[in-house]
Amino acid sequence: MSELVSIVMPVKNAAEFINATIESIQKQTHKNWELIAVNDSSSDLTEEFMSNLAKSDSRIQLLQNPGNGILDAINFGASQANGMYITRMDADDLMSVLRLEDQIQLLKRNPPKTIVTGPVKYFRQDKELGAGFKHYEQWLNNLCKAGTHYEHIYKECVIPSPSWLMRFEEFNEIGGFTGLNYPEDYDFVFRLYRFKFKVASVRDTVLFWRDHDARASRNLEVYSDQTFFFLKVQRFMELDRKSGSGLFLYGAGPKGKKLARELIANRIEFRWASGNMKKIGLSIYGIIIEDEKAVYKARNSQVIVAISSPVMKKDVVKKLKNYPEVYYFC
Repeated sequence: MSELVSIVMPVKNAAEFINATIESIQKQTHKNWELIAVNDSSSDLTEEFMSNLAKSDSRIQLLQNPGNGILDAINFGASQANGMYITRMDADDLMSVLRLEDQIQLLKRNPPKTIVTGPVKYFRQDKELGAGFKHYEQWLNNLCKAGTHYEHIYKECVIPSPSWLMRFEEFNEIGGFTGLNYPEDYDFVFRLYRFKFKVASVRDTVLFWRDHDARASRNLEVYSDQTFFFLKVQRFMELDRKSGSGLFLYGAGPKGKKLARELIANRIEFRWASGNMKKIGLSIYGIIIEDEKAVYKARNSQVIVAISSPVMKKDVVKKLKNYPEVYYFC
């Protein structure tokens, strides 16, 4: 069907929020959509609520996850899609009313191999939103303004899963959601990066992103910091690591140590440097910490920066401004 948008939405124990989410989809100015909701063994009233919504709106399908977990759910949902375009939605968030219309129009103005995203707005109803969420929101929205998503891809997930839209044919050409690892939204962005998709952003907010205590990203081990570090290291080695070049890890604080453990676990050789004079010469995990000056001299090496302190990070960014290959994992 012309300009049909397939919305794939995994659903698990979202009874508290699902009606508001569906209402935000039904209010879209672009009316030609299908919602493929995949129930992932909900134990609350989610299935009952979704069943009633599907009966009242023929554009809504409620399916049961034939597997277990979000990866199986989104893969199954995508396999049932019929649209010209495909997008993702989460069962506790809200679409802005113009999201689909704005993103389709921008996508049509762009060449093949383009994915469209846009600004997001975090909200919380029961208490004050945490500072970390506010910072992440601002960071994501600045990426949209500057168009620099891939330059920062190793810091955090640069495209939230409920914020993008792309051509369904191209989605299938790159493998869709098949073969992704957790965190799946981040790994999907690495897939776009691998296939050199352009990232375009609409101007206005596309997603109202709900924070609450039961969010999967807060409670499931597959979204832990160490899982993120594991994925970053794996994708860096596949996509950006150059054989024959040296590798420096810059930073020996908490983040640097986490990353070092991943590098060691994967038997990746690296030198380790720090700007903290107290750590220079120490042996951590059997590796001697070198002075940061060693990094500046080794200009043929690739550098991974993993620093916890925002102040120190700003200083390092200045020092490495003209360094050929720097990858910020923080």
